[in-house]
This record gives sequence, structure tokens and C-alpha cells, in this order.
Amino acid sequence: MKKNKFVLGALTLAMSLSLTMPSFAFFRQASSIKGISTSDVNMLQDVTELGCQQVVLCVHASFLKDSQQMRSLKALINQMNQRKLTITMIVLNDYQAGDPIIPAGSEGSGAAYYQFNTLDEAGIKRTMEVANAYAREFKDTVSNWVIGNEINNRQVYNYMPGTDINSYNKAYADAFRIFYNAIKAQNPEARVFIPFDYNWTQGNGLIYPTLNMLPTLNNYLADTDYGIAWHPYPQDLANADFLNSSPLAVDRPNSPIVNMKNLHVLTDYLQQQNMLSPTGQVRHVILSEEGFSSARGEDVQAVAIQQAYELAKANPYVEGFLMSRLVDAPVEVAQNYSFGLWYSDGNEANPTTKKMAWYTYQQLN
Repeated sequence: MKKNKFVLGALTLAMSLSLTMPSFAFFRQASSIKGISTSDVNMLQDVTELGCQQVVLCVHASFLKDSQQMRSLKALINQMNQRKLTITMIVLNDYQAGDPIIPAGSEGSGAAYYQFNTLDEAGIKRTMEVANAYAREFKDTVSNWVIGNEINNRQVYNYMPGTDINSYNKAYADAFRIFYNAIKAQNPEARVFIPFDYNWTQGNGLIYPTLNMLPTLNNYLADTDYGIAWHPYPQDLANADFLNSSPLAVDRPNSPIVNMKNLHVLTDYLQQQNMLSPTGQVRHVILSEEGFSSARGEDVQAVAIQQAYELAKANPYVEGFLMSRLVDAPVEVAQNYSFGLWYSDGNEANPTTKKMAWYTYQQLN
């Protein structure tokens, strides 16, 4: 009982931070939804030449323990801001042995990322420390924040051991609120997003259907201005031709998946009265990760990117179209996920030659 009282008290404290801390209003409104993912400062000129107005990059909770890593990160973000790019920062809970920010019982899971631990006193304290540190550091440079990665994939990208969907939703909602309040306390204009993959009603024991999570998360977080960060990949990640190779993406509210072929299913759902923000607006939506592989030909990739971009532009609720790769990642190429606009050297994600898709994306506006 004492632990439960502490958890409630800590979360109440996190909720009240915005009332006690100074605020700085910053948001860079991009003139275009066009964006891309990169963490390479040497590729920022390429981002500019592409005509991208937005960038997305990932940071780990563990970065805060590495002063050199943080110096490099701040230098990168400063360069992005000098180029007037709207920055979306994805905050990930990477494994840190012995750190209470990782839920107890996670050892040996092999997951890529973990649920921020809000189940005990030490975990809440560490989550608050990480949230406050990042919020303070980037309050006047980062416009959009995404908390976690594809949280409906509880086994790989937001691992939490031994739980049911209701407990899982509550744990994520508590972590989100800690980050949300820390970020908003430092920068009231920042936007904070909940990330999902493309699974809408489809799921299994390891992946929850998004439609099974959103109502509960909304109940917990309806008083916040949370947004949705969606990952509308083709159904077959190796086949860029999403219009013809995504049979599970259908024009029905109960579609198994939602990708670029039927994106309106998501935004139609968000237009329901009970899903609106506290100000009565449809919640902010960004497409924070999508890629189209060149494995079946550069032309197939280029056409898919143009089709996807035009569909995103036609949806009035989409605020960002953020391609997942500027340069092919060799580990993904091995699976035929050649999402980059550049080929890589095959050993590291170092660019060699541009693909047809680079020029196609450059021409889109």
C-alpha cells in the first residue's frame, strides 16, 4: 500500500510541474510536411537539397549518461536549427543493466526498447529525471516529441514483462504523462505524440491492435493534448507498391492495418467527438516513420514515394511525412528493406550513390 501511495504521489508531482516551472514557448511551423530521418550531421546539406522542412531523430535514455554523446547530439540539433528544420525527437528507453528505468524482470528479454518504468518508486524517479533532463536541454530547439516506439508492439519495441493490456496501457499512460508535463513545463508549444505501427485491428499475443489500446489510453490522457505518431509502412516491407500489395489495408473502420493506402481510417477515427483534444480539435498526426524499399526496383520505390506523399498531402490532418531512411541501413538491406534514398557502402550507413527516389522526392512539394 505504501508503494501505491508513493506512485500516486510521484505522478501527482509530475502532473503539477507545469504549474511551478518556468516556460519557454517554441514551435517551428514547417512550410511543408516533407521530412526525413537522419542523425548524420554530414548529411544535413543533402536534407536541404531534398527540400525537406522536417527531420526526425532518435535519442536513448542512456545518452544522458554519456557527456560526449550529449555534446554530439546538441551539436547536431544546433545544426538542424540553423537550417530552420522542424525537429521531431523520439525518446527511447534502451536497455541499461541495473537502471530502475527498466521494468523489473526485463533482463534477458532481448527487446530493442523498453517501457519506461512507472511501476515503482525508483522507476518513476528515474523516468522523471530523464524526462526533465531532455525537456530542459531541448526546450527551445525541438518542436515535436515522440515517447517510445510502436508501443503496441509490447514484446520488441516497448517491452514490459508479465502484464495484461490494461496494466500495460496504464503503465505507458503514466510514463507519457511524466514526459508530457516535463516537456510542456519547459515549452508549452511543443507537441507530444504516442507512436504506433500500422496494426489497427490485427494483433497477436505479442502485438496489441491499436484499436484495442487507443480508447483506454484516451481515457487516461484525454485532458492532455497528445498526438498520434503513425508508421504507415507497406504491408510487405520489401514491396514498395503499397496500393497493390496491401490487401489487409481496406476502406473499413475495422481494417486489419492502416497504411498509406487507407490512412483516412485513422484520421476518421480521430474525428470522433470523444477523441478530440481538450480544445475540441482533431489531435495532431504525424507519419513519423515510413519507408518504401527499392528491392523490387528503383522505379517501384520512386513511384510509391510519390503516391504516398500525395496521399499524405491530401489528408488535412497530416502534419508530417517523415521518411525512415536517407541512406540504406545494411542490416535492413539484408532483409530487402532498402528504404534509403541513397545506397550505402554495405558496411555502414555511408552514402555511395543516389537512387531514382532521391530525385523524385526532391521534386515533391
